[in-house]
Amino acid sequence: MRARRGSWRVAPPRALLVVALAGCGLVSRDVTTVAFDLPPKSYAFDTNGVGWKVPTGAFPVVPCGAGQLVADCCHPPAPAPQPDCAVTPLSCDSGVCTLRFPVSVSQQVDLKQEVPELANVQSQSLVDIYVSQVRYSVTSTLNVPLPSIDLYVAPDGVTSAMDPAAQLFGTVPETPPMTSGDGNVDIVPDADSVFAQYAHALGTPFNFIATTTVVVPSGSPIPNGRVEVTVTGQVSAHL
Repeated sequence: MRARRGSWRVAPPRALLVVALAGCGLVSRDVTTVAFDLPPKSYAFDTNGVGWKVPTGAFPVVPCGAGQLVADCCHPPAPAPQPDCAVTPLSCDSGVCTLRFPVSVSQQVDLKQEVPELANVQSQSLVDIYVSQVRYSVTSTLNVPLPSIDLYVAPDGVTSAMDPAAQLFGTVPETPPMTSGDGNVDIVPDADSVFAQYAHALGTPFNFIATTTVVVPSGSPIPNGRVEVTVTGQVSAHL
């Protein structure tokens, strides 16, 4: 039975089953189980980095919507300045003009090159792959909370979570401002099969993509600082 999302997940005792069947002559004795740690991958969400669209200067509260002076945050009435919503994407959210934009960071994974236990493996594929645990550590100097981060797995060359080839793997919870800590990634129920699609072929790199959506209501503090999240995990497989 699969454990709850985000908790320790113990793979079925396949190794014991293989040994028992091998003793009966039903399975080849050269089936080997290997356990290894995923190479740590770090993702930096920096307000000075690429993809951030925070306003410069003050960001006073701007009421919006039906009955308000500003109905469309991207096209306020004259003589108010006309914002460039391609640069600072604004929308009316909860009655105030709000800046909302995604930020993504991609990291390549090459199990054959980065995992010592797999460096000398002659087989070119892994089978019966089980994700035992995925953990994160986080350090924040950001002055506001960073919303939850979704982790996607994607083929090599795909760096956007919006790409149809990217598949959701798990979620890191919201990070409070100016904090550090660690915990379990809340992995999706089919994390084993999602990960196996890319980890199966040794020597073929793939990508982990970390993405979040930054939300800055007008009148709130402008985000400033940096959040760094490092993700690793424990995996077992048959060669």
